[in-house]
Amino acid sequence: MPLSRLDWARMNLEQVREQLLEAAAFGKYLPPEQLENAAGKIAEGMRIYVEETQGVGR
Repeated sequence: MPLSRLDWARMNLEQVREQLLEAAAFGKYLPPEQLENAAGKIAEGMRIYVEETQGVGR
């Protein structure tokens, strides 16, 4: 069964959260490319949340 848009957004945001928590907890270096990718996932996840919860684009 495919993920809903909200589930997909939630999954991506959770992945970024875990990645950033691990980096902070263990002093792990994240190169600029990984940070840019994380920022993109956050932006896309938030865009989906806004569209799905506020009816934007419908």
